[in-house]
Amino acid sequence: MFRRLDARTGAVRWETNVRGNAPKYFFHGDVFVAPDRVIASSDVDPGAGIEAGVHAFDRDSGRELWKYPAGRGVLGALIGSGSRVFSYTSTGDLIALSADSGKLEWRYSLGAGAWDSPAALGLRVFAGSNDGSVYSFDSENGHVEWQRKLGAPISTSLRTGESSIYAGTNDGLLHRIGVSNGEELASLKLDPALKPSTAPLVSQDAVFVLLADAGAEHRALVSVDPALRGVKWRRLAADRWTTTRVFATSKTIVLGTPSGEVTAYCKSDGSPAWSQKLSTVAIRAIGGTDDILFVGTPQGTLYAVRPPAACI
Repeated sequence: MFRRLDARTGAVRWETNVRGNAPKYFFHGDVFVAPDRVIASSDVDPGAGIEAGVHAFDRDSGRELWKYPAGRGVLGALIGSGSRVFSYTSTGDLIALSADSGKLEWRYSLGAGAWDSPAALGLRVFAGSNDGSVYSFDSENGHVEWQRKLGAPISTSLRTGESSIYAGTNDGLLHRIGVSNGEELASLKLDPALKPSTAPLVSQDAVFVLLADAGAEHRALVSVDPALRGVKWRRLAADRWTTTRVFATSKTIVLGTPSGEVTAYCKSDGSPAWSQKLSTVAIRAIGGTDDILFVGTPQGTLYAVRPPAACI
């Protein structure tokens, strides 16, 4: 079920059921919001007997505009650029779809992490693979412009800064790569045992990266200088964080815990800002703005939270 809610009241504006006869049908990745439509990735359990994929919904009515079927589906986030959306499939392929029609424009067999996502900047789309390579593609035709081998499997989604791409690898390194030619501009060891995970959050002053252990549990958060000259601060989780990515307001980083708490830390130095217990189960997803946070759990409960003023 895909729903649009009133942000102030939580009232359902519309809901669209796309499950068909499948007993379980999931929306996992971040959606892409266009002026007239919302595009979302879906996935199903193996053997469900139905294809999942990418859905487009009319923003005003919820009417399904198109579906691109992709076997087990797409688990990660959708990235939009121009008239196209890009994602990895559950089999690790990079696909480019028309945002207007859902038509497959091109596909590249990559071996990417199914839960991760590519990045786009200008007329280029960037993707990482399990063989340790970062690729640059022409977003219009899928032509490979360059390939850069980093020496270890890519462990994060890719994200872009002004003129560079950030990618984490399984050996604990964060890499900064030039957009135009794939030159490795810098790399920084973030931890001897933990590896960069999920999607780095790139801001003007810092890059924030979650670090995971061998079991893919998020155990630490680091703030890194954008030029990768060094780690600015490091914060260890009391146990672990269960949110699927870093969320930031203008002054804080906000994460969720397995015991149902939402915890915020100051972006400037990593010091605790505030904490609020919302649930008896893990916090999975956080979004919103400086004025209101939307917090979700795996069981399907959505909370709206007014964050307190914090950090200078």
